[in-house]
Amino acid sequence: MVHNRFYIITIVRVILIALTCLLIAIMVIKKADWYIAVNAILLLVIQVVLLLRYVNRINRDLTYFFGAISSDDSSILYKKVASSRSFEMLYGLFDEVNHKIQHLKLENTQRAFYLQHLVENAGIGIMSFKSGGEIDILNPSARMLLNIATSKNIRHLDDLDQVMVSQFRQLLPNRQHLVQIRLNDELSPLSVRVSEFILRGETIRLLTFQNIKHELEENELVSWQKLIRTLTHEIMNSVGPISSSIKTIKSFYSKDPAAAAQQNIRLTDETISDTVRGLDIIDERAQGMMEFVDKFRSLTIIPTLHLATIKASDLLQGIRLLFTAETRNHHIDLTVRVDPESLIITADKQLIEQVLINLVMNSIQALEDRKNKEIMMAAYINYEERVCIQVTDNGSGISEEVRDKIFIPFFTTRERGSGIGLSLSRQIMRMHRGTISYKSTPGKETVFSLIF
Repeated sequence: MVHNRFYIITIVRVILIALTCLLIAIMVIKKADWYIAVNAILLLVIQVVLLLRYVNRINRDLTYFFGAISSDDSSILYKKVASSRSFEMLYGLFDEVNHKIQHLKLENTQRAFYLQHLVENAGIGIMSFKSGGEIDILNPSARMLLNIATSKNIRHLDDLDQVMVSQFRQLLPNRQHLVQIRLNDELSPLSVRVSEFILRGETIRLLTFQNIKHELEENELVSWQKLIRTLTHEIMNSVGPISSSIKTIKSFYSKDPAAAAQQNIRLTDETISDTVRGLDIIDERAQGMMEFVDKFRSLTIIPTLHLATIKASDLLQGIRLLFTAETRNHHIDLTVRVDPESLIITADKQLIEQVLINLVMNSIQALEDRKNKEIMMAAYINYEERVCIQVTDNGSGISEEVRDKIFIPFFTTRERGSGIGLSLSRQIMRMHRGTISYKSTPGKETVFSLIF
C-alpha cells in the first residue's frame, strides 16, 4: 500500500510537469507575455527538481543505512527519522535488520568472551600460529608449560628449543604426537595434537599440548612391576627344579667322607643313575633359562627400519597365500578386503609381515574349538584419514581377566606360547609411529587394528 502511495505521488508530479510543459508550448506558439512564460519555465524547473529529489530520497536513505552499518552504528531508529511516509514498511525493515545486527553483535561478544575465558582457563596448553609464524593464541597453560612470558612469533621460541619449533611446524595434523623438549636443562615429554585449517585465506596451525611426564612415570612404574612379576615367575619356574635337583644330588654325597671310607661305602648304579638324571634336569632348566634370556634380549634389540611403499592388497594377499595350507587343514575361511584397491602404506615389509603372521597365527589358535571358522584381513582409510589394517576372527576372544596383560612380554595363556608376539608387534608399530589396538567380545569376535 505504501508503494501505491509512492506511485500516485510520482504520477501526479509527472502529470503536473506534463501540463506545465503543455502550457509553455501554448504560450510559445501564441507568443504570449514573456513574463508568464519565464514563470512557467521556472515552475517546470522546480517541479523537475522536486520530482528528482523525491525519487532519489530512497537512494539517500539506503546510502545512509548502509553507511551506518559499515561504521557499526546500529542505534538509529529509522521509523523516527524516516524522510518519507511512502516507505514506512522499508524503514521498519531497516529497524528490524538493525535489531538483528545488534542481537548478533551481542551473541558474538558473549561467544568471544566465553571462548576467551575457556582458552585462558584451559588445563592444557593451547597455541595457534599463522604460516608466517605470527602467534594468535598462547594461553597461560602454554606459557607455563613452555616456561615463557609471552611471544608474538614462533621464531622467538628458538632461544627456548630450536628442535621444538621445527617439530611444531612439521608435525602432521590430526594426529597425537609425543615431543621431547628441553626446559631448564631437563627433557620434558609433551603430548601434542595438531590441527590445521584455513581462515580468511590464511593457514592456521592449532596445537594443544600437555606435559605427561607424571603419567609416563606412573605407567613406566606399572610396566616395570608387571615385567618384574613376569620375570620372577619365569625365573622361579626354572630355579625351583634346579634347586630341588641339587639338594637331591647333594643328599647322595652328604655322608662323612672318613666314615664312608672306613665302612668301604661305594656308589651304586642307582645312585649314579639318579645323579645323572638330576644333572640332566639341571641342564634342561639351564637351557630353558638361556632361551628365556635370549628371547628377552630380542625384545630389547631395535632393528633398523627399511621403509618402502607397499600396496596393501599385495601385502595381505601374500599373507593369505602363506597360510593357504594351514587354513585348509583347519577348515578356516581366510578372506581379504582392501578399500580402495590401490591403497598403499609406507612401512618395513618384513616387519609388518611378521606382525600380521603373528596375528593370524593367534586367530587360528583361537578358532580351535569353533565352528564356521572365519578370519578376515581388511585395509582401509579410517576417520582420521590414516591407513588401518585389521585382522578379525570369530574365535574364543580375550577374557576380561587378561585384557590388560596381553602386551606384557612373556605373558601367555597358551601352553606352548612364548609371550613375545604381541609385545614385539607393539614395538614394531611404535617404530612405524603407529599403534596396535584390539577389541574383543568373547565367543563372538576379536579385532586387532594396526594404525599407520
